[in-house]
Amino acid sequence: MQTHAPDQLVSSSVSSPNPESSGPPLRALAMVLISLAILFAAIGALSLTGTGSDEVAAPAATTQTSQAPAASAAPTTTAAPKTSVDPADVELQVLNNSSVSGLAAETAATLTAEGWTVTGTGNYAEMQVPATTVYYGSAAGAQVAAQQIAQQLGATTATRPATLSAFGDGVIVMVTQ
Repeated sequence: MQTHAPDQLVSSSVSSPNPESSGPPLRALAMVLISLAILFAAIGALSLTGTGSDEVAAPAATTQTSQAPAASAAPTTTAAPKTSVDPADVELQVLNNSSVSGLAAETAATLTAEGWTVTGTGNYAEMQVPATTVYYGSAAGAQVAAQQIAQQLGATTATRPATLSAFGDGVIVMVTQ
């Protein structure tokens, strides 16, 4: 057996690197980076899928006209419509103008059960409406349809304001409660 001087043993143990000391910090860093990648991938996937109501709100925009609300529209809300309209002939959008989640979808389901064809639902926060209002555009039968829908919902009617021009010329139900 060979014996080594004590100073040789000390120098050989100091000069050799310890691979285990650098391992855990590298593994921890890799785990953090992988966790961040998964988190960002999930956020990206959620932002791509959205809520669904925003995607529907854009087609709903094609159903409203650019007319300003008329003062004569308020008295027609309480009056019974003089003629009726086939609900299938009317483009109808339901927009939520409240903080109640799912209100537009709930109202759309009610209107669908009553025979109306709802072409889209969504949220609308660009102007505040004080009460549920059924806006109508210049499409044929839109005013009569709005009156019928308002009577069913206990709402008021008005011509579509210019702020809703992006929603087309059909009927828009703006729900607030």
